[in-house]
Amino acid sequence: MDFPHRRASGRILVAYVATDYGKDALNLGIALAKERDVSLDIVMIAPRSNSFSGVYPHDRGYSSILEEHIATWLEEALASIPKDIDATARIVLGDSEAEALNDAAVELNCDMIVVGARKGGILSRFHMGAAVNALLHSATVPIALAPKGYAYPGPISRLTCMFGPRAGSVDVISNAIDRASKRGVELRLVSLVIHGESDLQGLGNDVPNAIRQYADRVLGDIAQHMLDDGKASTVVASGNSVEDAVSDLAWDPGEIVIVGSSRLAVPGRLFIGTTASRMLRSVPVPMVVIPNGYMRGGETDG
Repeated sequence: MDFPHRRASGRILVAYVATDYGKDALNLGIALAKERDVSLDIVMIAPRSNSFSGVYPHDRGYSSILEEHIATWLEEALASIPKDIDATARIVLGDSEAEALNDAAVELNCDMIVVGARKGGILSRFHMGAAVNALLHSATVPIALAPKGYAYPGPISRLTCMFGPRAGSVDVISNAIDRASKRGVELRLVSLVIHGESDLQGLGNDVPNAIRQYADRVLGDIAQHMLDDGKASTVVASGNSVEDAVSDLAWDPGEIVIVGSSRLAVPGRLFIGTTASRMLRSVPVPMVVIPNGYMRGGETDG
């Protein structure tokens, strides 16, 4: 059955900095690449006023102390990656860190950008810095968010798709189905039901039917086939708030949760909504946010 899907390139951009949260992002990149035909592009951003850029390490001299420091950090990052994972380190110039990361991901044809959490996050899970916040409101590729202290070595063991009747269901469900099938891991389909919010009331316990209503018929039929074949499971997460609804969900250490963009997202871009932001503060595993229309391969609007 045909459904909206976008061919994966097998390249992941890791937004690296020589800090604890940079290492969290690197660890998530490694987990995503483990036992997969996936390569990592480890990227550090330097101000455009500098003259150096490109792939590291190289055999020419360093033009500044800053370049030498960044090159050393990238070499240390490369040294920490398992030998069975292909990785390249590079410096990218840009005045805006978020814009430079997104442009690099597009130029390198990466499937996502992986970022880490700064210290001081709510419940010690995730606190957004300025660059991450900007990416979550403008990126044209999916953003994977590593929680503070992430150290799971991989491979990824399960994908959880969180969806409801709001915008973005087609993208998040089709992405989750496609990636779970390619990875050969279980897919958990979670229908989010918030009491008192008319557009998050859900359709009872029939998750495939909820997918047909919120996304499209074909995706609902595929979900039903995956359930019948034992390749997927379903959960209705309900509560008086997002935090309450997800509090009873059990999580695997190697799990990734996938969510969609807000209804405010313009075509081709990511915009994290209130619901996803609340989940980010409540879910203990990495989260991937999908841009509006991403799986349909639409052009960026603006």
